[in-house]
Amino acid sequence: MSEVLLSQLAYAELISPKPEETVKWMVDVLGLEETHREGQSVYLRGWAEWLHSSLIVTEGAEPALGATGWRAYGPGDPEIVAKRVEAAGTGVGWVAERPGRGAAYQYRAPYGQHLHEVFWEVERYQAPPEKVDHGLLNRPQKNPGRGAQARYIDHVTIASPKMVEDIEFYKTLGQRHTAIMHVEPGFNVFATMTCNGIRPTHDLGMVPDFSGATGRVNHIAFRVDQRSDVERAAEAFLAADTPIEFGPGIHGIDEITYLYVREPGGMRIEINAGGWVNAEPDFERKDWHVKQGGTTVWQNLEMPQSMMECWPEVHGEQAEVGREGFESTDLFVPGS
Repeated sequence: MSEVLLSQLAYAELISPKPEETVKWMVDVLGLEETHREGQSVYLRGWAEWLHSSLIVTEGAEPALGATGWRAYGPGDPEIVAKRVEAAGTGVGWVAERPGRGAAYQYRAPYGQHLHEVFWEVERYQAPPEKVDHGLLNRPQKNPGRGAQARYIDHVTIASPKMVEDIEFYKTLGQRHTAIMHVEPGFNVFATMTCNGIRPTHDLGMVPDFSGATGRVNHIAFRVDQRSDVERAAEAFLAADTPIEFGPGIHGIDEITYLYVREPGGMRIEINAGGWVNAEPDFERKDWHVKQGGTTVWQNLEMPQSMMECWPEVHGEQAEVGREGFESTDLFVPGS
């Protein structure tokens, strides 16, 4: 018997200490569309997304990841997820509807402790007449041609003190584990997962957290149409005085063209395009060594150590332990 419980990564909640600056950057530079404001949160979406929102910017003391939202594959699937995670002792409980979705069940991964919520009922975006694209009916609106023109959310990469154990938990909810990168057997530094059978790359990434902290995030990623659009996005970022942290380049592990920057509130944002298509339900996970070009396929770019910084930040001895863990991985040399 085959089983798919989750249909898509629907949204990520970005906690920002500078919410107005973050929202302005998301709209003007990344190219998202604002759809709603309520309380301390602003709801945004990529221009080609049918759902109400894919990014929720919420005011907070420091950069962090709030809830990650997953739409179920069918109307009864949130209840199945709820029963499964309650049996595993990681359930949080049902929460009421809010802008963009109906009631949702919240749960946490056992070790990373990231907050997830799964739901079925959704609100779909309805474009005003002046934004309707009459030539392409599969688009909810015209391309606004603004900034990087992010089309839709692509993935969220989180940090866990026990990657392999959390991966096994996500697999019980239907996530397929597609790749892992290691320094030596048992010393893993990156992994990819996808919740359905038609994703070209991944919708959940994972890095280790050697500091032992929980609930932290490495980056939130958005997708554009073409590989050349990543280069155009780089120009948009530079024109907006947004420094480029890493890229453009191509990850060997999923063959996406990538580019990383940080928004004004401090969170790392990725823009990407391309990638290989994996529709095999019984695909066997690939194990990469850090020297095999998983980070950069051309094996000629040095990944900066800053790329392993996660949020919320840790300090003191905990930060030193985490830094020493990554410095021992040989991630920061060409070919890694």
